[in-house]
Amino acid sequence: MNVALSAVLIFILLIPPLSLYLSYSFGRFPKSGPKFTLLEGLMASAVFSLLIHAAAVLFISKEIRFDILALISGGDLKSFDTKISNTAFKSLLTGFAFYNLVLLLSCIVLGRGLRWLVIRYSLHSRYELFRLYNRWYYYFNGYKPEGEDFDIIFVDALVRVQEGTMIYSGFLVDFDCEGEVLNQIYLKNVIKRDFKKQETGEDGNQRMINEPGEQKNIEGHSLCILYENIINLNIHFVSYPDEESELEELTTQVSENPDQLKLFS
Repeated sequence: MNVALSAVLIFILLIPPLSLYLSYSFGRFPKSGPKFTLLEGLMASAVFSLLIHAAAVLFISKEIRFDILALISGGDLKSFDTKISNTAFKSLLTGFAFYNLVLLLSCIVLGRGLRWLVIRYSLHSRYELFRLYNRWYYYFNGYKPEGEDFDIIFVDALVRVQEGTMIYSGFLVDFDCEGEVLNQIYLKNVIKRDFKKQETGEDGNQRMINEPGEQKNIEGHSLCILYENIINLNIHFVSYPDEESELEELTTQVSENPDQLKLFS
């Protein structure tokens, strides 16, 4: 029982740095956490916990009974009743709970505040130390290649299906990740075509040639494609034309290829 009580006390003291990290990293498309073993994680938490508690006690003017804390954490409770009365212990327990509650809330607020500053000044995209999101997020949001502004993303996905290999083309509207692993992508206004076209040769036999097949429209609001079925992705960062001449050129291209207009509907 004494060992269990010591473990609970140590766990309570380790909560603040964990809450600070979780509040800082919490969000959609987070990067994968640090790859620590259990022992390494406990040691890192203990170091940061010591720093946080050392800074916190500087703001406490009342006497801190470190002797009671050491007695409980050591697991030796035989002389506990001679050290402190029940009334005094009740007061110390209330103060300890209030201290940890305030420290926990402060770490959460501090973590969210640091996250806001990192996003506000775009530190997460320039320095690996402040990186918040996984690498797919940065790629699909135009951080790579850097400096290119775009409005929409057009995707050609080479996908392995039961019928063979197909090319799915459409606008990227969303994606799901688990850590640094891409799980699935969502495309809108999708068309599909065979990766290789089947053709009848001069000898009358069917053969496959390295040309895409006929385009087929896929009805529906969006199409979900599992990344595990994707062989390759071709990404196009598309910008809307700003000048009238560019808009006229785009209109001419669409009028000459009316099938492209369906993608923008």
